[in-house]
Amino acid sequence: MKRLVLNPVLDKEFRSRMRTWKSPLLISLYLGTLALITLGYYWTQQQRIYYSGFGPDVGPQIYVTLTIFQLMLVSFVTPAFTAGVISGEREKQTLDLLICTRLSAISIILNKLMASIAYILLLIISSLPFFGVVYFFGGILLSELAQIFLVYLMTALTFGAVGVFCSTIFRKTQVSVVVTYVIVFFFLAGTAAITAFLVNVRPNFGGVPVIAYLNPLVALYSTFPGSFARGLPLNFAPGPSGAVGANVTSLQPWQYNFIGDGIIIVVLLFIAILLLDPVGRFSRLKRWFKRKKKVQVDSGEISKKIDTESTENYEGH
Repeated sequence: MKRLVLNPVLDKEFRSRMRTWKSPLLISLYLGTLALITLGYYWTQQQRIYYSGFGPDVGPQIYVTLTIFQLMLVSFVTPAFTAGVISGEREKQTLDLLICTRLSAISIILNKLMASIAYILLLIISSLPFFGVVYFFGGILLSELAQIFLVYLMTALTFGAVGVFCSTIFRKTQVSVVVTYVIVFFFLAGTAAITAFLVNVRPNFGGVPVIAYLNPLVALYSTFPGSFARGLPLNFAPGPSGAVGANVTSLQPWQYNFIGDGIIIVVLLFIAILLLDPVGRFSRLKRWFKRKKKVQVDSGEISKKIDTESTENYEGH
């Protein structure tokens, strides 16, 4: 387990990312963008606040605006850090050297992903002061703040897994980046378009299509406080009209989103590991399959031999 997580790949990624001028510049631009969004919204509300006083709904409104823009920033930044982790090694002709080490394919893929997600997590944590200011305005619970940060983390993991998967498949970083952003755009806008189409085609659907819960905006929307969050039931059982009918409300939309994202992450990383796996990896699994196949062949031969001997004995009598 120690070699799986704590190895030179992760150490090298941390050092190479944090010792350049790009890291503090990106953090500054990220926080500056959030600051401009917060100040811009406050400025637009200044006239109304001046005449009617500082209403209790200003805090939640700033909170909603800030969380949506931060989700967009996380979705935009994550592919840039993950879409070239494997293809970049291949272009620098260092992937073969990395594979020839004693590190497993699982360790290489997971540590590349962990190094990228750790930087995204640093960006998310650095935005806490902005949410702290919004929290002092009132109308926001700490549990709601925790939920949105979980949504950010799961979204970063999902898009990070997509980036690592594309980086493993495509040999060129440019192609990997473009395909990753196309998939991210599908998660953000494509699922919403498909949901709107299904709802318009089948107005008696009785709920939200399941594909809508793959959209991180839906997960984020379900965590909003008060009137900003509406119940989004997930429907599975067939109703009287042939569409999906019975409402299943045991879980919140963001929890359904976590389940779907978890499945996507596991599947994409597993495929990436198999594609990166050179000859000699998964040797234990291969030996187990060979041993099982040999046992089945031996059992078949023994059964065939017993049947033959039984037939000969019967004919002899």
